[in-house]
Amino acid sequence: MGFALIIMLLGNELNPNPLLGAASRGQTYVSIASINCLSIEPHKVVFDRNEYWNPKLPVEIADRLGIKTVLLNADYAACPWSFFATVVPGTVSTVQHYGEAAQYLVSIGICQRNVDGSINPNKCLTKNIYAFNSRLVLYSRPDPLELFSLALDGLASSQTDDREMFKSKGSSH
Repeated sequence: MGFALIIMLLGNELNPNPLLGAASRGQTYVSIASINCLSIEPHKVVFDRNEYWNPKLPVEIADRLGIKTVLLNADYAACPWSFFATVVPGTVSTVQHYGEAAQYLVSIGICQRNVDGSINPNKCLTKNIYAFNSRLVLYSRPDPLELFSLALDGLASSQTDDREMFKSKGSSH
Protein backbone atom coordinates (compact mmCIF):
# COMPACT_ATOMS: atom_id res chain seq x y z
CA MET A 1 0.00 0.00 0.00
CA GLY A 2 2.79 2.46 0.92
CA PHE A 3 4.69 1.83 -2.34
CA ALA A 4 1.55 2.45 -4.42
CA LEU A 5 0.94 5.71 -2.55
CA ILE A 6 4.51 6.87 -3.21
CA ILE A 7 4.11 6.16 -6.93
CA MET A 8 0.81 8.07 -6.98
CA LEU A 9 2.38 11.05 -5.19
CA LEU A 10 5.46 11.18 -7.40
CA GLY A 11 3.37 10.75 -10.55
CA ASN A 12 5.23 12.33 -13.45
CA GLU A 13 8.65 12.04 -11.81
CA LEU A 14 8.57 8.23 -12.06
CA ASN A 15 6.54 8.00 -15.26
CA PRO A 16 8.84 6.55 -17.92
CA ASN A 17 6.23 7.36 -20.57
CA PRO A 18 6.38 11.11 -21.33
CA LEU A 19 3.61 12.74 -23.29
CA LEU A 20 4.35 12.85 -26.99
CA GLY A 21 3.24 15.67 -29.22
CA ALA A 22 3.79 17.09 -32.66
CA ALA A 23 4.01 20.85 -33.10
CA SER A 24 2.98 22.50 -36.33
CA ARG A 25 4.07 26.10 -36.63
CA GLY A 26 1.43 28.69 -37.36
CA GLN A 27 2.23 32.38 -37.01
CA THR A 28 5.63 33.27 -35.59
CA TYR A 29 5.58 37.05 -35.67
CA VAL A 30 6.62 37.35 -32.00
CA SER A 31 8.79 35.35 -29.63
CA ILE A 32 7.82 34.28 -26.13
CA ALA A 33 10.91 36.07 -24.80
CA SER A 34 9.40 39.42 -25.85
CA ILE A 35 6.18 38.85 -23.86
CA ASN A 36 6.24 40.15 -20.28
CA CYS A 37 2.61 39.49 -19.30
CA LEU A 38 -0.37 37.47 -20.45
CA SER A 39 -4.12 37.93 -20.06
CA ILE A 40 -6.33 34.84 -19.96
CA GLU A 41 -9.98 35.26 -20.89
CA PRO A 42 -11.87 32.10 -19.87
CA HIS A 43 -14.04 32.13 -23.02
CA LYS A 44 -10.82 31.83 -25.07
CA VAL A 45 -9.76 28.62 -23.32
CA VAL A 46 -11.97 25.84 -24.65
CA PHE A 47 -12.02 22.10 -24.09
CA ASP A 48 -14.39 20.03 -26.23
CA ARG A 49 -16.58 23.07 -27.09
CA ASN A 50 -16.90 24.17 -23.44
CA GLU A 51 -15.14 27.01 -21.66
CA TYR A 52 -12.45 25.62 -19.40
CA TRP A 53 -10.98 27.15 -16.30
CA ASN A 54 -8.55 25.65 -13.84
CA PRO A 55 -6.72 27.82 -11.28
CA LYS A 56 -3.58 25.76 -12.02
CA LEU A 57 -3.49 26.96 -15.66
CA PRO A 58 -1.82 30.36 -14.92
CA VAL A 59 0.84 28.53 -12.87
CA GLU A 60 1.44 26.10 -15.76
CA ILE A 61 1.76 29.07 -18.16
CA ALA A 62 4.25 30.82 -15.89
CA ASP A 63 6.30 27.64 -15.38
CA ARG A 64 6.38 26.50 -19.00
CA LEU A 65 6.56 29.79 -20.89
CA GLY A 66 8.52 31.82 -18.34
CA ILE A 67 5.91 34.59 -18.37
CA LYS A 68 5.63 35.50 -14.70
CA THR A 69 2.68 37.92 -14.91
CA VAL A 70 -0.40 35.92 -15.89
CA LEU A 71 -3.67 37.76 -15.30
CA LEU A 72 -7.34 36.82 -15.58
CA ASN A 73 -9.42 39.11 -17.84
CA ALA A 74 -6.89 41.94 -17.77
CA ASP A 75 -7.65 45.03 -19.81
CA TYR A 76 -5.23 46.34 -22.44
CA ALA A 77 -3.62 48.84 -20.05
CA ALA A 78 -2.74 46.05 -17.59
CA CYS A 79 -1.49 43.66 -20.29
CA PRO A 80 -1.67 43.90 -24.09
CA TRP A 81 -1.06 40.15 -24.67
CA SER A 82 -3.92 37.63 -24.92
CA PHE A 83 -3.77 33.83 -24.59
CA PHE A 84 -6.03 31.33 -26.33
CA ALA A 85 -6.20 27.54 -26.47
CA THR A 86 -8.77 25.18 -27.91
CA VAL A 87 -8.73 21.40 -27.48
CA VAL A 88 -10.50 19.38 -30.16
CA PRO A 89 -10.85 15.73 -29.13
CA GLY A 90 -10.95 12.94 -31.66
CA THR A 91 -8.56 11.02 -33.83
CA VAL A 92 -6.59 13.06 -36.35
CA SER A 93 -5.71 10.32 -38.83
CA THR A 94 -3.74 12.67 -41.10
CA VAL A 95 -1.15 13.22 -38.34
CA GLN A 96 0.65 10.02 -37.36
CA HIS A 97 3.74 8.95 -35.47
CA TYR A 98 4.96 5.43 -36.28
CA GLY A 99 1.49 4.53 -37.53
CA GLU A 100 -0.34 5.89 -34.46
CA ALA A 101 -2.82 8.66 -35.21
CA ALA A 102 -2.94 11.76 -33.04
CA GLN A 103 -5.71 11.63 -30.45
CA TYR A 104 -6.23 15.36 -29.88
CA LEU A 105 -5.59 18.67 -31.58
CA VAL A 106 -4.80 21.71 -29.43
CA SER A 107 -4.72 25.05 -31.20
CA ILE A 108 -2.79 27.43 -28.96
CA GLY A 109 -1.41 30.92 -29.21
CA ILE A 110 -0.57 34.34 -27.89
CA CYS A 111 -1.51 37.53 -29.72
CA GLN A 112 -1.07 41.19 -28.98
CA ARG A 113 -4.34 43.05 -28.56
CA ASN A 114 -5.15 46.49 -29.89
CA VAL A 115 -6.39 49.18 -27.49
CA ASP A 116 -10.01 48.30 -28.41
CA GLY A 117 -9.41 44.65 -27.39
CA SER A 118 -9.30 43.24 -30.92
CA ILE A 119 -6.42 40.96 -31.90
CA ASN A 120 -3.50 42.29 -33.93
CA PRO A 121 -2.94 39.44 -36.45
CA ASN A 122 0.57 40.73 -37.20
CA LYS A 123 1.73 40.17 -33.61
CA CYS A 124 0.97 36.50 -32.87
CA LEU A 125 2.67 33.25 -32.00
CA THR A 126 0.42 30.28 -32.83
CA LYS A 127 0.84 26.53 -33.18
CA ASN A 128 -1.27 23.43 -33.62
CA ILE A 129 -0.23 20.70 -31.21
CA TYR A 130 -1.18 17.09 -31.87
CA ALA A 131 -1.22 14.74 -28.86
CA PHE A 132 -0.50 11.02 -29.14
CA ASN A 133 -0.30 9.29 -25.75
CA SER A 134 -3.04 7.22 -24.19
CA ARG A 135 -1.67 8.46 -20.84
CA LEU A 136 -3.78 11.56 -21.48
CA VAL A 137 -6.91 9.57 -20.67
CA LEU A 138 -7.62 9.15 -16.97
CA TYR A 139 -10.59 6.96 -16.10
CA SER A 140 -11.81 7.11 -19.73
CA ARG A 141 -11.93 10.92 -19.71
CA PRO A 142 -9.16 13.16 -21.02
CA ASP A 143 -7.38 15.34 -18.48
CA PRO A 144 -7.63 18.89 -19.88
CA LEU A 145 -4.75 20.24 -17.81
CA GLU A 146 -2.43 17.54 -19.22
CA LEU A 147 -3.41 18.54 -22.77
CA PHE A 148 -2.95 22.25 -22.09
CA SER A 149 0.43 21.55 -20.44
CA LEU A 150 1.56 19.52 -23.46
CA ALA A 151 0.43 22.35 -25.75
CA LEU A 152 2.28 24.95 -23.66
CA ASP A 153 5.47 22.90 -24.00
CA GLY A 154 4.90 22.74 -27.74
CA LEU A 155 4.28 26.48 -27.94
CA ALA A 156 7.50 27.12 -26.00
CA SER A 157 9.61 24.77 -28.11
CA SER A 158 11.81 26.39 -30.70
CA GLN A 159 11.30 24.74 -34.06
CA THR A 160 13.70 24.47 -36.97
CA ASP A 161 11.10 22.76 -39.18
CA ASP A 162 7.43 23.53 -39.76
CA ARG A 163 6.50 20.28 -37.96
CA GLU A 164 8.44 18.65 -35.13
CA MET A 165 7.91 15.96 -32.52
CA PHE A 166 8.54 16.75 -28.84
CA LYS A 167 8.15 15.18 -25.39
CA SER A 168 6.57 16.64 -22.27
CA LYS A 169 6.23 15.52 -18.67
CA GLY A 170 2.68 16.89 -18.65
CA SER A 171 1.16 18.91 -15.83
CA SER A 172 3.41 19.47 -12.84
CA HIS A 173 0.61 20.75 -10.62
